[in-house]
This record gives sequence, structure tokens and C-alpha cells, in this order.
Amino acid sequence: MASALRRTKQTLVPSLLALCYICAACDGGTLTPVAPSAALSSDIGLVQSVSAQWSPYVGVHVTGQALDTYRDAIASLQARGRLRGVRIEISPTLNPNDPVVRNISSAGVEVLALIGNEYLFAENIELEIDNIFANFPWIRYFQIGNEVTSILPPTGPTLNIAQYMSVFQRIYAHVQNHHGNRVTLLTQSPLGTGAHGPMELEAMVANGLANMNPDNIIIAINAYDLDSAVQYLGLLGSSLRKYRIWITESGVRDPDLHISWVRDNYPRLRNLLRAERVYWYTMWGGDNGPDTDFSLVKNPGHYPNYWRSPLFEVLTASP
Repeated sequence: MASALRRTKQTLVPSLLALCYICAACDGGTLTPVAPSAALSSDIGLVQSVSAQWSPYVGVHVTGQALDTYRDAIASLQARGRLRGVRIEISPTLNPNDPVVRNISSAGVEVLALIGNEYLFAENIELEIDNIFANFPWIRYFQIGNEVTSILPPTGPTLNIAQYMSVFQRIYAHVQNHHGNRVTLLTQSPLGTGAHGPMELEAMVANGLANMNPDNIIIAINAYDLDSAVQYLGLLGSSLRKYRIWITESGVRDPDLHISWVRDNYPRLRNLLRAERVYWYTMWGGDNGPDTDFSLVKNPGHYPNYWRSPLFEVLTASP
């Protein structure tokens, strides 16, 4: 979720999503096509069924371009009890007084701060962590990187899981020694589709993850398809059975399928991954580019007449 970094996961979304399919069974054996939703926010049954499965957490790209729309959208979701927390990225250029960040803070929304992958290459990562904590003293949850083997600076070094875990262990030790109960760390989220993500988490375990105190760490997973989620079951039921799980990104890139994804697949993802919470990928992913159609809102420059997705309309409708 960094505009300056190269995203690759969208190009890897399986064809079942591209063809607007939704998995109909957790055993991965049956797929049924789902037609675009034509339901309206006035459908009380739909509002209730979607709201019952919704997890009140959303990723937010920090950009002043969307400030007024964000303020309005956040307030609308909060008014219906549909938003408790957001996930934002902390990059080296993010000012703690950024208007979007200040608005989120003043609204009383919990923040999960994703420490951008650029930081993982810092020679003195401990000092960088101290500075981040000092700049954002009100944030409790910090995720150390995201899809670190695929979202990297356009030029420069790459990172494998063994190297990532070496950095993560340094951060973990520093936090336990110097920041006590101040924060809770989240691991990087493995790639959200296909078999690569589960393999990365297995490699994280092999490189020391399971030796860390489960009271101080939450396992983060990006989950964009159920077939991939099923492959985590072995690890989550054995080596990582004592660890909390958060799905830090989920959703589908088609506004007409947002509603059915939440209603039908959120509960399946929770059950498969025993996830405490699920973050919808993004409030606004831009008005062009691969992230756009994950957006709950679009055209923020048209505030107050910005576009609202069918899912957003349902979530903000009267119960």
C-alpha cells in the first residue's frame, strides 16, 4: 500500500477472481459463479446479513487529495458502527502531522501502522524504530513490512525471508528491551494469493518466528482467495497455534462483487485462519491503476459528491 513501491500482488490475483468467481466450499472443491450484485442499501435483509459478517477495519492510503472525502467516509462508517480501525503505511516521508493522519487520530479510530519495506534495509533499524515510536506515540500496533519479497523499491536490493527474519528479530529484541508493553508487533503479511504466501510463513517459522513470545506478536496474513487460505491450516494448527492472527488485506477487485465477498467469504476466512479481524484492502486506491476497483469510495476530488461503492452504501445504510 505504498504509491512509491512496486505492487505485484494484483497481477497475481487468480483467474477465479478475474472471472468473478467466488469459492463456494472451504475444501476448495467447488466454485460457483456470482453475478454482479443489484441489491440496494434499502434491502434490510441484505444490510443485516452483510453487516453481520463485516469486520470494521479498512486500509487507508494516506493522501491529502482525499482528505475531505476520507473525513466524511470515516464519519459515515463510524456512525453505523462499521469502522473501528484503519491500516496506514508509515514511510520515511510521512509527517506525523499529516492532515489525514491527524483526522484519523481525532476521530478516535485505532491505527495499525505498516512500517514500509524501505525501512528494512536501514543499517540502524533500531534507531529508525525509536524515531517512529516517538513520532507516533498514540499508535499501539506496528506491522513490520508487507509482502516483503514482492513489494520493493524499483531499484535497489531485494529481500528473502531469512533476511527479513533477521531484521524482524532485531526489531523484536529491541522492542522487548526498550519499549516493554508499549506496542504489539505484527509480522509482514505474506503474498495474499496462490501457494507462495503459505510457503513464506513456513519459512518464517523455520527462521525463528515460533520461538518468539505469542503475547508480543500477531501473525499477519493477506488473504485474497480461499484456496490460498486453506494452505495455512497446518501451520496455524501446529507451530503457530498459540499466536493471534489478523488478515491485514482482503477483498475483491470488482465493486459488484464487494458485497458477496464480505457476506460469503469473510466468515470462511475467519474460520480457516481463525482471524480476529479482517481489513478490507483499501478505502480509496486511486481513480486509475490496479488498486482502483478495491475502493470503497472514488473520485474524492468531487467531494461531497464522491462515488460510493455498493458495499459502502450497504454498510452506511440504516439497520
